[in-house]
Amino acid sequence: MRSPRLRLAALWPRSVAGQIALLIVAAMVVTHAVATLAFFTLREPWRPDDHPGVAATRIATVARLLDATAPDARDALLHAAARSLPTLRLAPWPDSAAAGTVSEALKTHSVVRRVRDGFGRPLAMADLAASETPPGIRVGIVTPAGARFSALVPDDERPPIRQGAIVVTFLFLAVALSLVTVWAARALTRPLARLAQAAEAFGTRMNVVALPENGPQEVVAVAQALDRMRARVRRLVDDRTQMLAAISHDLRTPITRLRLRAEFLEDDHTRTMTLRDLDQMNGLVETALSFVRDGQTGGEGSATLIDVASLVQTVSDAFADVGADVRVAATRHVLVRGRPEELQRAVTNLVDNAVKYGGGARLHITQAEHRVVVAVWDDGPGIPEAEREAMLQPFVRGDRARNLDTASGFGLGLSIVAAIAEAHDGRLILENRRPRGLAARLELPLAATAARPAPERMAAE
Repeated sequence: MRSPRLRLAALWPRSVAGQIALLIVAAMVVTHAVATLAFFTLREPWRPDDHPGVAATRIATVARLLDATAPDARDALLHAAARSLPTLRLAPWPDSAAAGTVSEALKTHSVVRRVRDGFGRPLAMADLAASETPPGIRVGIVTPAGARFSALVPDDERPPIRQGAIVVTFLFLAVALSLVTVWAARALTRPLARLAQAAEAFGTRMNVVALPENGPQEVVAVAQALDRMRARVRRLVDDRTQMLAAISHDLRTPITRLRLRAEFLEDDHTRTMTLRDLDQMNGLVETALSFVRDGQTGGEGSATLIDVASLVQTVSDAFADVGADVRVAATRHVLVRGRPEELQRAVTNLVDNAVKYGGGARLHITQAEHRVVVAVWDDGPGIPEAEREAMLQPFVRGDRARNLDTASGFGLGLSIVAAIAEAHDGRLILENRRPRGLAARLELPLAATAARPAPERMAAE
């Protein structure tokens, strides 16, 4: 025997279309139910004879007619009105009858107030007796002209419908339905948001984010397909990485043998050219291995707090020791969380490109909201805007000549920097400077702990 909750879950539609349709129908049903409840709660009786407003208007009309009629014709008019309006129990109220009392209940009675408002002038009224069938209060009425009669006022204390109450009721209905609809829509689209988050995380940092396992059928189907695609892409990337690492590693041995053989060449020019080609081949192998090692980072265990100023200064000193024009123009002591070797490799690649293509580098460290920016400036030719995105891809070089001369690289430096930045939840931005030059901005998130407060110092240019 299934529980009521399980039976209710079995009736819940599994598709997005079914859930949206159910949401719309439920909103319409609730709207009509609340509107109907408000109508029956605020409405007055449907029968005209039982309608308090109608009874009050008729009594006021009879009072006006009797007040305007000559005294000798009032009895006949009242008799005719009594026949036409039996529910009002109209009858003469002679002067000799008991005077009656004017109670507080009569003064505040809603129907009595309507009679007085309908008459338009002061109207004397007094309690005579109560009636149980039909329910009401028999009152004696004296008009300003002296016409006297009694009538049965419906004992209905319900006040007239106020437009404000109707407006407030439907305003509350609209707000409540809006809140419920927004909540239901968010609950319906939450699996889609989780699916988009997982896809975005996989596309940037290759992090494994849990895919939604429940929700509409379409979302579950897309999540399962994305999970299978993610596994295939990971296998493809792993196979490519392993193949590149194996080829690069195995090429080291034949390159070493060729270098040893080249040393015995008698022709100096041939020996020099051969050794140069072997050096470039060895550089390509080392760069490819670095790309495999640094470009596919993602380990979390080795992340530590790093002082960006110290790291940048270390890189700058290393280049300055070999005679390169590299200086730190602006620095700031801030902390980031990451892997020191990878971040040092990223800054080194940027400075190496600046020295290679711009003749020198100026490093600037600035702190923005929740992030630190390491900018490397050079005075080189820059990169055309149409080619900046491609320059972040592996084996894409900025120089037009494809021959491997001594000044060319292998197109992996910027791709390694971009991969390291993404692995640290940061990004690499390339911008041209004016009038010439390139600014490479490595943006990294600040560590959760507070950075060491140190004033920004400017190094002498």
